[in-house]
Amino acid sequence: MLRAMVIGTGWAGEGYVAALRSSGVRVVALCGRSPEPAYALGARLGIEDVRTDWRVAIDQLAPDIVVVATPAGPHCEIVEYAAARGAHLICEKPLGRSADEARRMVAAVERAGVKHAYGATTRYAPGLSQARSLVADGAIGEVREVEVVSHFGMSPLQPYCWIHSLEQGGGVLGNVYTHFLAQAQYVTAGIPQWASGHTDLVVTRVPAGPAVHDFRTWEPLDATEAAAGEWRDNDAELAATVITELDLAGGGKVSALFRASAFTSARADGYFAIYGTTGTLHFDGYPWFHRLQHLTTASGRWTEIAIPAVDDPIQWGWKRLAADLVADIAGSGGEGYPTFRDGYVANRLIDQVRAAAAR
Repeated sequence: MLRAMVIGTGWAGEGYVAALRSSGVRVVALCGRSPEPAYALGARLGIEDVRTDWRVAIDQLAPDIVVVATPAGPHCEIVEYAAARGAHLICEKPLGRSADEARRMVAAVERAGVKHAYGATTRYAPGLSQARSLVADGAIGEVREVEVVSHFGMSPLQPYCWIHSLEQGGGVLGNVYTHFLAQAQYVTAGIPQWASGHTDLVVTRVPAGPAVHDFRTWEPLDATEAAAGEWRDNDAELAATVITELDLAGGGKVSALFRASAFTSARADGYFAIYGTTGTLHFDGYPWFHRLQHLTTASGRWTEIAIPAVDDPIQWGWKRLAADLVADIAGSGGEGYPTFRDGYVANRLIDQVRAAAAR
């Protein structure tokens, strides 16, 4: 039985524990930066070995798999350390805080000869495989454009956390654009070449509030409470518009538009659309979809395409990624899952967008 340790004790850490267990992996330890939430999660999940020093844990336990389910700040350091000790790796997105960090991480896993999975888990969103097959079969003709629009309706009084810090891997590019890029690549079989765009901090100061260890508990502060407390600086983009060019395997190029905003609210859910010369595929909901429709341009009619129903799409993504990695380690498949090379490409494009926006 493969043995794993999970670094990170928030929502993703808990999700990966369940995902690994569903693939027959024994989770031998849990590591977190703050003792209280780490021990609380360990108790809830039945993990007795809970640590705050991941280096000692890796050295003493020699796990087969290390999961990095933290914000991006420590990703590079953890990956280089774990890979050098022969551990296969799963790392959440964004892979690094920059393309340079991501390049180092790719070099580390390839030098060590270990397997590596990158946590752009919405690549497994229900309906994407159907859309990929429809595109490959010519159901919308030649792909011409890909587009996503998403408004999250957050409050500006959400308390400060890593999402507000580029140093810790925050911003909508690292945490939402990464998902879009993985989905667009998967559906179109396109290879990203370059990206450019505009970013906006939207807010430069946010209330400090209590420490946030789990996004499920990240609630806005009361206005009176926020006004009376400490405020901190935000330096991460919380809205962005990005154009990405993808090269298609059969020739030609595709323009992919990404638009996400943390604070604005829309009448309808976000959407993800693939436009072709003879039709369109349109997903409602973003980044986890709940409806897929197909337009045939000649008839002008939309047809509903059945997509798999899953109880918890977020957990489904973690489960599928873990299962693919474990299968690959065992030599029984697992081809085609997102790897650190995909994470590096995403970081390279994010660096391009941020450089363009700064000019």
